[in-house]
Amino acid sequence: MNATRAIFTMLGSINRLIGQVGVFFGSLFIAIMTLLVILGVFFRYVLNNSLTWVEDVSLIMMVTTAFLVAPFAYRSGANVAIEFISGLLRGPLVRVMRIIINLLVLWLIYRYFLESLGLVKRGWGIRVNTIPIPWAIPYMIVPASFVAMAMVGFELIMRDLWGLMSGSDKADLPHIAPQEPE
Repeated sequence: MNATRAIFTMLGSINRLIGQVGVFFGSLFIAIMTLLVILGVFFRYVLNNSLTWVEDVSLIMMVTTAFLVAPFAYRSGANVAIEFISGLLRGPLVRVMRIIINLLVLWLIYRYFLESLGLVKRGWGIRVNTIPIPWAIPYMIVPASFVAMAMVGFELIMRDLWGLMSGSDKADLPHIAPQEPE
């Protein structure tokens, strides 16, 4: 039991670091993207000379940001949740339901991970319109994000299994997602 706890604690430390790095770079990309859009508007409407690359760079940064913060959102419970069913359940049934849901999420992550590898492979043959790089380079965040989300899924399942076996909620992560007002 202690070995299991040590494993998910170590995995949790790795996932927390990945999440923090993702949120940092996601925030940085949003700031840069905002500045680029303002710069693009200035050049287009004030100087009457549009920067053709701003739209492509902003698009790449927007999609990259979503995949950078996805592991953090999954781990913190900030993703889309349907809680009316789990609100009806009590005790160990909540954990069983979360394990089932996380197993389904892992299956989806696995399927989309395989699809993302094909996306990257096809991206080597397509160039970004205004930047001299293949689309495969920005697409690489997709499989990397799915690997990070799979690690989070395994951690969450291990925490719930440990909670079922020990009868304790000490390994539960705090739910930091904003709650809707009652």
